[in-house]
Amino acid sequence: MFALGLALALKAFYSRAGFDELRWVLDPAVRLAEWLGAGPFEREAHHGWLNRARRFEVVPACAGVNFLVVVFLSLCLGFAHLRAGVAARLAFVGASALVAYTATILANGARLAIAVRLHASGVSVGPLPADQLPAAAGIAVFFLVLVLVYTTASRIVGATPR
Repeated sequence: MFALGLALALKAFYSRAGFDELRWVLDPAVRLAEWLGAGPFEREAHHGWLNRARRFEVVPACAGVNFLVVVFLSLCLGFAHLRAGVAARLAFVGASALVAYTATILANGARLAIAVRLHASGVSVGPLPADQLPAAAGIAVFFLVLVLVYTTASRIVGATPR
């Protein structure tokens, strides 16, 4: 229940947060996207990150907080019950938060780098028009990272998750 309360509190915060309140998750993801070849971004005060050359912006809606919540709850609800005692479960919740944050930065940085390149290319694939392809690629990246995190956690804890 504690993990669920934390997730709900984070969702409530995110629903009201602006760019400045979300820099803890946006800044490292944008820096990773730059490193992965998305090109340079400039911080636009109180608004977001802009890549002027490729006409692409990263705003609070791109923060990946919903993904962070999904990863966190997947780990907590899937594996915390395997820990004996309150202290061990709380430690697992803390570790899950750290893993969820790290996975979010990595997934979001990769997603942004792919989205920038797809946006700049204007390519379409099958029934997906060019303006929807970056979103579809982002969904695929988030899904693959979630599966990877959950599968890895399952192997680390050595148990079959619920």
